[in-house]
Amino acid sequence: LYYVDQRMFGGLYLDELVDTTHNQRIPRATSHIARDVLDPLLDRQEVIQTIRSRKAPIKNVLLNQEIISGIGNIYADEALWRSKIHYLTPSCSLSRTKIDGLLDHVCDVMTSALAAGGTTFDDLYVGVNGESGWFSLSLAAYGQDGEPCGRCGRTIVREAWSNRSSFRCPRCQPAPRAGR
Repeated sequence: LYYVDQRMFGGLYLDELVDTTHNQRIPRATSHIARDVLDPLLDRQEVIQTIRSRKAPIKNVLLNQEIISGIGNIYADEALWRSKIHYLTPSCSLSRTKIDGLLDHVCDVMTSALAAGGTTFDDLYVGVNGESGWFSLSLAAYGQDGEPCGRCGRTIVREAWSNRSSFRCPRCQPAPRAGR
């Protein structure tokens, strides 16, 4: 038995299995993690309702693995750019239609990234076969600071956010107004 964890985030141990709402059994330690955005059993309307019930900025909600799983910082920025939503927009201020569209963009981004083998920036982040992913060549927002927006031509900006970076187009994704 070999356990290779390139990013050193994981672990390996035995755990009790618990039942899910869809007659599946999963390890207890992971039972708090929501379904992946591409999971066919995802209850999209429930996710939309949960997102609308939160006051937190939409990017925080997208990255919250207890609401919806599988979305990382890069893919959140890409979906937000495609949706023309600023990352600090309060989730509760978004309409059902806007959130539904955002989830469509998240699915499109994730599907495209999977088809390209993921997003590789250095040798640490490669597939299990050691090959790089090529989705980084398709990024419209993440890591594109100083480059023109592919939609309007304005310069993409990088902003510090939650000990990370967030990338956006100031014209396509204007900051939310105070009190919203």
